[in-house]
Amino acid sequence: MLRHLATTSMLVWSVLVVGSGASQTATASSSHEIDRDISSVFVATVAADDIAGMGRAYFPDAVLVSPNGTRPIKDTLERWGRDMVAAKAKGNRATVEFRFSRRQDDATTAFETGLFKYTVIEKSGASTSKFYPFEELLVKTNGKWRVLMERQFAEVTQDAWEKLPK
Repeated sequence: MLRHLATTSMLVWSVLVVGSGASQTATASSSHEIDRDISSVFVATVAADDIAGMGRAYFPDAVLVSPNGTRPIKDTLERWGRDMVAAKAKGNRATVEFRFSRRQDDATTAFETGLFKYTVIEKSGASTSKFYPFEELLVKTNGKWRVLMERQFAEVTQDAWEKLPK
């Protein structure tokens, strides 16, 4: 475990400090791969209430950082899974969309920031959208991108969403 933490710390340090002089824009190839392995997986698994599928986009020891503190992704996924089951029982469904303000990467590491739009569609058809800033630290292993750390910030307005490119 200590070795894993040391490796993770070095990875975070290298992405944030050493990589700070790197391009602020992801390469088209990496962006496409990240969208395939992460963003599109989140979109599909939220729509399908598939918490197990969502969990595969994260490293097992990934961390979620929120305004309320830090949590292992395992605990967070369990809570989100319970929320999905409760929503489905009410006849509600959800969608998620992403817009990015910054994407930077190399062949095996990436850092992204942006907003996600989380929409709940009630059984009646009424929908409510909320907008949250996020940051993700990603690592590519065995040819697949996975989330190592996700940080979600307090809700913002739709105006912030509209300012980001589609």
